[in-house]
Parts: sequence; C-alpha cells; structure tokens
Amino acid sequence: MKTYPIALELTVWEDLGLNQYEVTIDGVSKISIKRTDDVLRTRELTGNEVSTLIAAIESLRVPVSEEPKSGERTKPTTSYELIVESAHFSLEFNWEDVDTVGENAKAFTSVSGLAAVVVSLDLAH
Repeated sequence: MKTYPIALELTVWEDLGLNQYEVTIDGVSKISIKRTDDVLRTRELTGNEVSTLIAAIESLRVPVSEEPKSGERTKPTTSYELIVESAHFSLEFNWEDVDTVGENAKAFTSVSGLAAVVVSLDLAH
C-alpha cells in the first residue's frame, strides 16, 4: 500500500498572542512550534508520537454545532484553526473555547482531542 505524507497546522489565538504548530508525518516526521512567524523550535517525532497522531486523525468527526442562543453571549478567550491535509483529503476546522462547552461539547470532542495531541507534542509547553 502506498502511503502519503500528512500535514497538520494548528493555530491557536489566545488573549496573549498566537501559537502555531506545524506537524509533518512522512518518512521523517517533525513538529515546528512558532509564535507570530518566529520558529521557536523544531524536532523530529518518535514512532509512538506519530502513531498517536494517526490514531487521533482517524478518529476525527466533522463537528456540527448550533449558534449560541442570543442570551448566552460568552466572550471566547481562545480560538483555533486546525488544517489536516494529505494527497487525498483536506479538512479545515475553526472553533472557539466556547464551542467546547455546553451543548456543543460533544460535537468538538474529536477535533479538540487532535488539537490537544498536537499541543502535547510541544515538550517545552
């Protein structure tokens, strides 16, 4: 079976700025951690880390959520953009921390899970 590289890009906007994680799963898999276009560090991933990432990608489900009710205006403190690409597919997710609580929590479980795996790979985080 032919395998193709997978690229993930997770951008996290927090009150204090922007964190970006770029992950490549290929012959030599690696992660780069950036803050506002400055590369802070880059390292290769272990086989176990790659397996964990692939399992999280395989469990992705496209979230469907509803807009918050007009009386429930909560200001998000963090927003996310996750892009997963390969030769055969491309997925893009955008969500906020308010999307992962309340009625919408289940919709974003797999997406938030993959984002958490990516962030956990930043050993200095």
